[in-house]
Amino acid sequence: MSSAPELPAETDVVVVGGGVIGTSIAYFLSTETDREVTVVEKDSIGAGSTGDSSAIIRHHYGAKKVYTQMAQWSHEFYRHFEEKVGEPIAYAESRRVTFSEEGTETADYAESGREILDDLDIPVSRYEESDMSAQFPMFALDEFDFAVSDDTAAYSDGTDVASGFARAVQGGSGTVVTGVAVEGFEVEDGEVVGVDTDDGVVECDEVVIAAGPWTPRLTELVGVEVPVTSSRERVLILDPTIDYHKQYSELPPIAGLPGGYYIRSEFGEGVLIATHHSGEQCDPDRYQNTPDEETLLELHGTLSEYIPDLTDAGVQGRYSGVYSNTPDHDFIIDHCGPDDCYVACGFSGHGFKQAPAVGKLVTDLVVKGESEIADLEHFSLARFEDNEHGHGGEIQF
Repeated sequence: MSSAPELPAETDVVVVGGGVIGTSIAYFLSTETDREVTVVEKDSIGAGSTGDSSAIIRHHYGAKKVYTQMAQWSHEFYRHFEEKVGEPIAYAESRRVTFSEEGTETADYAESGREILDDLDIPVSRYEESDMSAQFPMFALDEFDFAVSDDTAAYSDGTDVASGFARAVQGGSGTVVTGVAVEGFEVEDGEVVGVDTDDGVVECDEVVIAAGPWTPRLTELVGVEVPVTSSRERVLILDPTIDYHKQYSELPPIAGLPGGYYIRSEFGEGVLIATHHSGEQCDPDRYQNTPDEETLLELHGTLSEYIPDLTDAGVQGRYSGVYSNTPDHDFIIDHCGPDDCYVACGFSGHGFKQAPAVGKLVTDLVVKGESEIADLEHFSLARFEDNEHGHGGEIQF
C-alpha cells in the first residue's frame, strides 16, 4: 500500500492550489517543460470552488471574443481529455441556450455572441419565437422573443478533471501534496527561493499562486494586492418526476432567466439551478454552505415558472459554492511581486470551462512571457493601477 506523497525539500516550481486551475497549470508545466513541479494544497484536490462548480463547457461569451477563443481551445482539450491526460472524466454534450427579449442587454449579449461563434465556425443557431416551442417543449417562453443556441456545448465534473490532472502530474515527474497549508514565501534579493508551509520549507525557483478565493491572502505575503472578492452562489438540484422523464429527453443548459439564474441537467437525471454573480460577498472559510429556505423556494419557484412540469419535483440536493471575482470579471494571469512569482486568479465563475487554456497560458507566461492562445496583456494585474474597475464591464451569463 503506497503512502501519501511527502513535501519535497526542493523542487523547480511550486503551484499553490489544488483546484482545477492549479492542477491544470501543474499538468502543462509538467508535460511541456523539463521543470519538476510540486502542487501544494491545504485541503484535498478540488475541495474548494472546483468541487462545487457546475462545470458547464460553453463557447458563447457575448462580445468577449478572447474568452470564446480560449473556451474553444479548452473544449477541444476536454473532448480528448482521457487521450491526452490518461484519465477518464464525466462528460456530456448538451447545447447551451440563452433566451432573450428584444431590446434588452441580454438580447445584445446573445446576438453579439452568436455573431462571434458564427465567425469562428463554432456551431450556433438562432431560434425565433415561432420556433422555440418546438425546440424547447418543456419551457414556458411567452416573455422571450428569440433564443441563441451554442450547439456544441457540454458539461462535466470539476473534481473529476482536477483529480485527473493531479494524478497525471503525480504519475509523471511531479508531486502533489495535500493537507499542507502555505504560510509564507522565502524571498532573497528580490527573487522567490522557497515556500514556507505548516509541514516545512520547500526550496524552489518559481511559484505560481492559484488558490482561488484564498489567493489574495497569499499574494499579500509577497506584497501584492489583487482585487478579488468572494461571492456565495447557491445551488439546488431537483429530482424530476417519472412523468417528466417520460416526456423530455433533453434539458439544455439555459441562461438569460430573470434573477441571473442558470439551469442544466445533472448527472443521474437531476436538474440543477443556481445563482450566478449573486453579489453576496462571503469569507471562503466561513460561509453558509446550505442555502436557506427562502432561496430554495425562490430557485424552485423560478424553475416551476419556466418549466411547469418541474413543479412537483423533489429536492435531490442543495449546497453553496464560491466565486472569486475581479471588478471587471476578467481574469488575472500575471507575474507579480518578486521575480519568478506568478498569479492566476479571479476567474469569476468561469474558471472550469477555461482551465485547460489557463494552464497553457500560465505555462507560456512562465517559459516565454507570451502565448499564442491569447494576449497575456489582457489579463495583466496592472490594468487596475489606473482604473480600479479594470477594463470595465463584465462577463455576463
